Amino acid sequence: MKLAAYNLFWEAITKLSVKQENIRILPTAEQVFSRNRRLSTQYTDQTIQRALQIAKACTSINQYSIAEYECLVAEEGIDAGEALLVAATQTEVDYLLITGDKRFIKALASSQLVDLKQRLNKRIICLEQLILNLINVSDFDKICRRIVSAEDCDETINEIFKLGKQAKQKDVSNSLNQCVADLRFQTGELLVDP
Repeated sequence: MKLAAYNLFWEAITKLSVKQENIRILPTAEQVFSRNRRLSTQYTDQTIQRALQIAKACTSINQYSIAEYECLVAEEGIDAGEALLVAATQTEVDYLLITGDKRFIKALASSQLVDLKQRLNKRIICLEQLILNLINVSDFDKICRRIVSAEDCDETINEIFKLGKQAKQKDVSNSLNQCVADLRFQTGELLVDP
């Protein structure tokens, strides 16, 4: 949803060299995007429509480990959607898990699910890493404009880009790198390497 708000989803996926047919999303994504009142108060209709188009273009998760899902939903800080995403990785050989929810990554890191954390070792990409990757290989001013003109959907990103057009790429990169380093310190080996 955050990448849809920034109008950066497809660009971020392209920069990761992920093919559209390999993207998996929650089976409830379309329904949530179209019927969730909380989302309609937080995001514009344009952002919601963009998220719906993304959901329609991607493949829904159809296989996952029920036992792993149940272990995950029992953990405080991991909601049902995140649990399903993680449980679905068990059936995949090569995957990355993209999330904008740092609370989830921290909850997973502090859990006692040792085998699962080992499987997810260096497989999670946080929002800050995606944006850092984009500004390092794309037009910084365009990325900055899109983020600044979007809804306030992520406090950390809002703070980093608060200067808008006056933001300097070096300062933004340093701030994003520091956020990633802090999250990596708190979550161990879960985040992908730079």
